Amino acid sequence: MTDDALSRYTIQELTALFETRQVSPVDVTEACLARIQKLNGRLAAYITVLADDARARAKTAEQDLVRGEARGPLHGIPLSVKDVYETAGVPTTWGARELSAYRPAKDATVVARLRGAGAILLGKTNVDMYPYDGDRETPRLVGPTRNPWDTARTAGRSSGGSGAAVAACLDYGSVGSDTGGSIRIPAACCGIVGVKPTFGLVSNYGAFPYSRTFDCGGPLTRSVYDCAVVLGAIAGFDPNDPTTMRREVPDYTSRLDEPVRGLRVGVPRAAREGNTPDVTRTFDQAVGVLRELGMEVQEADLTHRSHAQWGLVASVLETIEIGEALLPAPASSDVYATYLAARNVSGRKRLLRLASRIAEATRDAYQETFRTVDLLVTPTLPVTAPRFVDTTSPWQLPGEPFGELLSRYTRIVSFIGHPAISVPCGMAVDGMPIGLQIIGRPFEEETVLRAAYGYERAVGGMQRPSGIAEPSHPTPPVLDNQ
Repeated sequence: MTDDALSRYTIQELTALFETRQVSPVDVTEACLARIQKLNGRLAAYITVLADDARARAKTAEQDLVRGEARGPLHGIPLSVKDVYETAGVPTTWGARELSAYRPAKDATVVARLRGAGAILLGKTNVDMYPYDGDRETPRLVGPTRNPWDTARTAGRSSGGSGAAVAACLDYGSVGSDTGGSIRIPAACCGIVGVKPTFGLVSNYGAFPYSRTFDCGGPLTRSVYDCAVVLGAIAGFDPNDPTTMRREVPDYTSRLDEPVRGLRVGVPRAAREGNTPDVTRTFDQAVGVLRELGMEVQEADLTHRSHAQWGLVASVLETIEIGEALLPAPASSDVYATYLAARNVSGRKRLLRLASRIAEATRDAYQETFRTVDLLVTPTLPVTAPRFVDTTSPWQLPGEPFGELLSRYTRIVSFIGHPAISVPCGMAVDGMPIGLQIIGRPFEEETVLRAAYGYERAVGGMQRPSGIAEPSHPTPPVLDNQ
């Protein structure tokens, strides 16, 4: 079997193949490393590739499987993590040149849990060094991640490296982080599945901070089942992170097959405002599929605040909290300049009080809505992945900055702390994928995943890029610490 063919399996498929000894962790690790060697120069999906360590761990995992000592469905599966998660002895850079020499002494909780589940860490994926860099040509360690469907376009915000890596089959899944949409946006841009869990479900210990109020780690994979597996491995209480909740973590795969008939699904009126025609058409088709599956679709009135207001308030909170965050040393004055500016936001305390009041009112409004529905659905994005040269869009709402266009439907979910998934729901006429966002009540990830799984099965799963186009200009080389 060719490397390209091996790399296209899902985690669920690989687990079955491992059990029957048709392929091994060594086979699939080498397949992924070959794909990275072949394509990463074009995509800049990875910053650091741990080739030697991955090969060694793959051999150990293969021996474990032969002895019947699998630790679970991730045993021997090659994955990546966004380069905001500390990894012992390995560069953890946040995408910043100034942090290229930083090697933490221990693993972030997310990394430790992946390793504990038997996963093989292939490397660290590309990331914006600041939450609002968006993929512009900013001075950072490597160039912006390019979308596997069209390398002239963004792969989607700060977890774009993870999204591109999964979509281009450079690995079988990745863990990103989401502050205002940075898991769901690349999932939609790259045509894969991404889950932002309930705030407090996944530990942020050992993760570079964006916002202590909104940061959530979560999986990006090629199927809903795979997201459920990875989420189950990384979720749970962590004494090192006081924001995590003492809750039992279920097997998120165990209820995926349960019927979805009777689930009440709300469609906000604003979900059709300011989208491209392709996005609205595809969204309406997706809602039709949910009806066909027996879900009870109804209109949800959530127009009490504009998208622009949500984005503004969330930005205020994030900016203030960036100023309160701590970076590891060494970091240059350039890196700290952003933090210093955030600390000196004019009227900081007054803005924080105002933002907090609006946040509380918004959460109350959503809590009231979720008394009458089990789920909400929206497009993940109002547009397909923008081109790097784009600075404005005809689909911006009045008062909506271009930088907030992609987070129009995602930021509010982070704002209220609820779980949400983006699942592929079709293609636009420009050849780019479109995502459907399904939002649930806090800590009801099982319901969100079940609805997404039912939808995914009904439409036949995701499509994959048929080929990787040449970039419009050269991409800087990727680091390799081997």
